[in-house]
Amino acid sequence: MRVPAALPALVVTLAVSLAAPSPATSAPAPGSDRPARSDPSLRSLPREPIGAAQLRSSLDALARQAPGASGFQVVELANNGNEALFSREEARARKLASNMKLFTTAAALDRLGAKERIETTVQHSGRVDGRGVLNGNLYLVGGGDPTLGGRGIRVLATAVLKSGIERVSGDLIGDDTIFDRKRGVPDSNYEPGPYLAPLAGLVYEGSTYDLNPARETTRALARKLGKKGVSIEGKARLGSLPRTLELKDPTALHSSPPIEEIIAATNKVSDNFIAEMLAKLLATLTGKQGTTDAGAIAIEGFARSVGSGVVARDGSGLTDGNRSSPRNVVRLLDAMRSHPDGPAYYASLPIAGQDGTLSSRMNGTAADGDCRAKTGTINFVSTLSGYCELSQGRDGDLVGFSILMNGVASYDAARDIQDRMVIEIARYEPR
Repeated sequence: MRVPAALPALVVTLAVSLAAPSPATSAPAPGSDRPARSDPSLRSLPREPIGAAQLRSSLDALARQAPGASGFQVVELANNGNEALFSREEARARKLASNMKLFTTAAALDRLGAKERIETTVQHSGRVDGRGVLNGNLYLVGGGDPTLGGRGIRVLATAVLKSGIERVSGDLIGDDTIFDRKRGVPDSNYEPGPYLAPLAGLVYEGSTYDLNPARETTRALARKLGKKGVSIEGKARLGSLPRTLELKDPTALHSSPPIEEIIAATNKVSDNFIAEMLAKLLATLTGKQGTTDAGAIAIEGFARSVGSGVVARDGSGLTDGNRSSPRNVVRLLDAMRSHPDGPAYYASLPIAGQDGTLSSRMNGTAADGDCRAKTGTINFVSTLSGYCELSQGRDGDLVGFSILMNGVASYDAARDIQDRMVIEIARYEPR
């Protein structure tokens, strides 16, 4: 597998527009996973190819500098069989931080499909008379789309007007019941926090911090309808769509970008909000309401189904209890390499020295442009897992790696070790 073409530029725009605000800090804050600058001296490191023995020696020396509660797995992922290139404490489960998103986005791709879209609809009760008056209510029904914003609201309002409705005698009712109303993750007692905007089945501009997102979204549609000349005589309020209307064709419909673009927006900038929305959405596939706990169970089930394993407590990695081993992370990476939607998964990861949370790391080194990986940062944890292209590899072959550092005292020091390890991996050439 050669490097897949990058996803459309919409991915970058989407990722930036949905990134939740973070408090200002002089260093990358735990939980934020913002881009961190690596040591400029890395540019002077050798670039010539190395064999397996030299790679193992280099990685061993670097691993000895890492915190004691760290684990490593580096495997050549070849079409004709895998080869472990370096392992240390690879079987022990460790805190994942945002490497949890590797499991969440893989499960979303598999269960939802790369090309699928998330729908937000408007339904109506009652009849529309010859004067354009709806003698009933309008219902704005959330489908769990984390990307719904101004454009989507405009699309819905325009479609309502085109349907012939000019005045609504009843209410505009927002239905967010696809998800529960717990706004955060376990470690925040299910409340939103500085690195996670409030979660809901119906959200508008996901980076806002309104504690009642569905009400905010319903009011946004009411305002847009008013600007288009559609008047609402009743209130904009929350409720649920009557079951008698569930099978009716929608009055208006807006579709999200494809799932492959949504997972790229998740992984490129490590977007906690989108990851948690995807986790809840996975829970709904069994016909149940979307909850973080049920989403975590779905993610665990997917990991087991591909020969990996994870203890999931949320979808983003913000919760301290998310754990997996370097071995199981690499097993996931290997499974996704051969997955039908593997190219989309691969393309969703930040590229060393190029974009996302790796835009300022490993610039001008052997890894620049040739390695893709997911970063992770929470208190005392720094992680990096992903793929490198073989220096002179066979078509379809990659090196998968997972570096899970726990007990971290210095994030800068941890990232420097990670970068140096990945640069060495990028130099590897099968002999």
